[in-house]
Amino acid sequence: MANKELYNNTYKIPPEILNLIQTTLVSNPNGEGVKRAKFMLKNGEITYQSMKRLKNFFDYYNSDNDNNAQYNLAGGELMKSFIDRTLNADRDAVDRSKDTKRQITRNPNTDLKPHQTPRLTETTKKKKKKEPTKNVVAVIMNKDNKILLLKRSDYPKSWMPKKWSLVGGGIDKGERPEKACAREIKEETDLEINKFVKSFTIQRNSDSIEHIFACRFDGDDSDINLDKENTNYGWYDISEIDYLDTVPHLIEYITLVFVKYE
Repeated sequence: MANKELYNNTYKIPPEILNLIQTTLVSNPNGEGVKRAKFMLKNGEITYQSMKRLKNFFDYYNSDNDNNAQYNLAGGELMKSFIDRTLNADRDAVDRSKDTKRQITRNPNTDLKPHQTPRLTETTKKKKKKEPTKNVVAVIMNKDNKILLLKRSDYPKSWMPKKWSLVGGGIDKGERPEKACAREIKEETDLEINKFVKSFTIQRNSDSIEHIFACRFDGDDSDINLDKENTNYGWYDISEIDYLDTVPHLIEYITLVFVKYE
């Protein structure tokens, strides 16, 4: 049974596992498992979802028939043990938390009155409908077609702390979406980008509208100065993004840039 409470967790990979992956990568620089190995070395951490995929790989690995180098590129026995210990400990913690909540709510207060929906008055009926919020999202690609992602800060009241996201933010009153996108890019990365190769609008919810912009950056990949909302950045292939702990719908936004939106 899935533990949705754990889906946002990330875990530091122990140094001894990273050393094994690095050593194996030196003698096996090509082949299956190399991209994942490089990604783990680059980030030094692994998400709960990636742990589950690796556990499945280890569970079905056959030492007699399968590639031993691929096994060690995934972290070998050290990673297998680390995953088993970590997943079991976290799942046990979730189960204990659920059990505690059940005990607390076992004897509900019978004096509580049933909820009553308030009667609509004429004033309530005539209340003006709230305008949806408007936001911009920028999918920035470099000359190698890698996509820029930023890692969110964890300062108080930060939106989606410690998760990876695209550049974006709210549109100021009276501001055109194109100007808002260029402004957000400048504020968050210090990059000067004012021309967009593609743009479209989606409305996922009735209370928000999102303007998606795609653009290219042909400068140096390191020409980025982050604001306080972000702590790190990276240029990633779409296949690599699957291993990151990202904000909701990020892959969907990127996919919409490369296919016709219907």
